[in-house]
Amino acid sequence: MSRSTRKLPRAFVRTAAVIALSTGVAVPVVVAAPAAYAAVSSVTTTVDGKLAVGLPSNAIWVKASVLASTQPDAAVLLEDEQLADDGRNTWTSRDALKLPAGTAFGNYPVRVDYRLPGGTLQQQTIGTFAYLKRAKVATVAFDRTSTDIDNLTTVLSGTATTFDPSTGTTGPAGAGTQVQVNVNVDREWPRTSLTLDFRPEVDAQGKFSVQVTPEGRITGGRASVAPQSPDTAAHPAVNLPDVPAVEAKLRIMADADKRRVHKGQPFTVKGRVEKLTNDGWRPYGNATVLSSTTPPWFTEAAVQAPLGSGKSAADGSFSYTAKATVSGTVYTHAKPSAYLPNNVADTGAIAVPEKFALGSPAYSLDELGMVTASARVYGYGKDCSGENVAFQYSPDGRTWYNLTGASASYHGGYDQCQVKVRTDGFIRGYYRFFHAESDRFVAASAAPKFLSRYLTRFVGHKYSTTRPKVNSTFTVSGTVQRQVNGKWIAHPGAKVMVIVKPKGSSDWYWAVKGKTNSKGVYSLKTKVYSDATWAAITEPMNGYFHSETKATYIDAR
Repeated sequence: MSRSTRKLPRAFVRTAAVIALSTGVAVPVVVAAPAAYAAVSSVTTTVDGKLAVGLPSNAIWVKASVLASTQPDAAVLLEDEQLADDGRNTWTSRDALKLPAGTAFGNYPVRVDYRLPGGTLQQQTIGTFAYLKRAKVATVAFDRTSTDIDNLTTVLSGTATTFDPSTGTTGPAGAGTQVQVNVNVDREWPRTSLTLDFRPEVDAQGKFSVQVTPEGRITGGRASVAPQSPDTAAHPAVNLPDVPAVEAKLRIMADADKRRVHKGQPFTVKGRVEKLTNDGWRPYGNATVLSSTTPPWFTEAAVQAPLGSGKSAADGSFSYTAKATVSGTVYTHAKPSAYLPNNVADTGAIAVPEKFALGSPAYSLDELGMVTASARVYGYGKDCSGENVAFQYSPDGRTWYNLTGASASYHGGYDQCQVKVRTDGFIRGYYRFFHAESDRFVAASAAPKFLSRYLTRFVGHKYSTTRPKVNSTFTVSGTVQRQVNGKWIAHPGAKVMVIVKPKGSSDWYWAVKGKTNSKGVYSLKTKVYSDATWAAITEPMNGYFHSETKATYIDAR
């Protein structure tokens, strides 16, 4: 019980008198505690308007007085000797303090009288009592226990009240009182923890509400009455409940209209996305669908930098344009969130050929009609080893035919290779190396080159005798011609070699060499040593193909 005036207890008066008589100390007996020995550590006001004094729990007697001011002769507005110890060195009034009628709201000084065991009566003026109205959020609740892809919004409702210590009553907070609401949210994509702030106002009944679309899990939060006026103190915020996010079950089917595209070139992704409902799998409309070269279950890059994206129609179908920059697997999936899984995707391959070049070609056509060619291969930072390159022929430089192929091998570096070929050629025409576009590299060709030689032939080749004597001499004669513009004409200055293969030998030997005259005629004499097979050939000459006669066996006598 508290009241404005109170006399000292009779027992205390008797004790004080005894002390005074036995020691000769003059009254009054109340002694102000020296600052160094002050026992009261604090005076505060609780959130519900009670007075709390920090004082050892073993105090024998405690009285708190609320003073009108800090003046030495200030009036005592209220005294309270009914403070209760909580066992943790705090003495608190039983009820919210009510000052005399007409007392203005504000902060008032507090004087504490106390006695500790073995000590004298002590007194400290310390701290203040906050005689203010007390506003608080009394109730809060969400209208849903969870959110999901079909129910993205939940409504937070609550009530705010104000306690008036001058009347001792609690009622609805005044209309227009602002409530500070902080909703904590965890979102998945991108992974983010944030706080959503709202400032609703209460109505005449002290009620407020706010719509919350978390796009994730609500992990609590706080709500409190925002400070309104100097005569009102706000209670600490109340905690908000958690609202989990329920993940839907999805399935998706997708296809690309191209498997190979150039860097930056568009391709189309089509498909369908469905959601599992109580009625089974049903189309999932208005879903954001993405295609990425990184799987969504490992990295957020799948969402942050997709190849392309679009919205599904009411029937779950989708179609959108995408662009790829590197080869790899294309993952097509719904944009993940707290409501959608990140481990459901349809996959397909995409090939984006890299830069490629063929350079420094070298070609030659020999007298036997064999073409020898080589070229450098450049992968521009990519491994070019093992890449197949075709060797082509064209009669007119426009229409090309594959003659053979070669596999690139390292030549100078990881991304520098070489190709070489040797194959049968043609009388005349163009030759080049050509790389058809592959999954690894774009198409490329080396500069072509025109190669040709003149055809040659032997005409009227003969021997002066077919039965020569051993160690005798006979004459080998005939004409060498060359083909020019489709016509055969004499080939003056042609180098001719007569060759012989003795009976029983597998090797040929040259017997005599010579040149044709201005009419393309040759006549060469050679000695006969045994039975043998004879023939004539042309020796290598720039710009001319090789030719030879048929072999003739001659039986020497």
